[in-house]
Amino acid sequence: MKKQIAMAIAVAGISASATVAFAGLGAATGINGSKHDLNSLVPTYTGDTLGRTCVFCHTPHNAIKGGGDGETPLWNHADTTVQLQPYAWVSPANKTIPMNTDPLIGPTRLCMACHDGVTAVDAHGSANGNIDNGGTWTLGTTHVMTSSYTDALGHPTLRYINDLQVTHPIGFKYSDAYAARPGELVPSSFGYIVSAPYGTAAATFDTHSRFDSTGTAPGTTFTLSTKKIQDTLYGNTNTTGTESNGYMTCATCHDVHNTVNAVPDAGHDYNYFLYAKEEGSAICLSCHIK
Repeated sequence: MKKQIAMAIAVAGISASATVAFAGLGAATGINGSKHDLNSLVPTYTGDTLGRTCVFCHTPHNAIKGGGDGETPLWNHADTTVQLQPYAWVSPANKTIPMNTDPLIGPTRLCMACHDGVTAVDAHGSANGNIDNGGTWTLGTTHVMTSSYTDALGHPTLRYINDLQVTHPIGFKYSDAYAARPGELVPSSFGYIVSAPYGTAAATFDTHSRFDSTGTAPGTTFTLSTKKIQDTLYGNTNTTGTESNGYMTCATCHDVHNTVNAVPDAGHDYNYFLYAKEEGSAICLSCHIK
């Protein structure tokens, strides 16, 4: 009997270890073990002594007040000090879409606290210090996000962004873009594309079946997520109109906590924390009608 109990404990221990080691690597499997769990990237980055995941960004006590745009969620990380040039509209129709004077508005500034290539990704506040009253940072070694790092499992490189002019535009209101490009963007009340009758070839993705005959509601061809585009737009205050007036930020496409993001099709192995798949350009076509 004792032998059986010992065996059961050993098996349970192995299972638990496997869970800790691999949980979160796949999409929608949680934050632990994911790319946003810096403990999983030791020794490249400095792990937390207690193995905490959330502490690299959040803390329940002694959080930073007023960082970024003043709406930091129990923030525990040094702010980015990098000034980046915003995306410059190329299309004449897009030039009427105003950019916010601060292109890092909302969650974007929090993302850039690690992804700016300058701020140490493992620079988080001490859980025992009083940060907002002049307490000292507890800094990890100054590891910045590099463009050449690949983890032990061979997963894709961790990237940093040092030029907003060469990435998808952020810091503009979806409603402004919707008005400037009639018929080219879906209403923000739509969800993200979860499934569609297409194969891995993007050529079979019929984007024109997106709408019903009125052009205002999803067609039956697509299954959309319960997470709406407007739910991911920062600062949305439009509760009565047809279009959200919130800003597009990094968090409009990316689920940073790895909880409701899209799982790739069978045979593909990536996790970019996206609300829709890469296959068939579903993430792009969740907003764009092309």
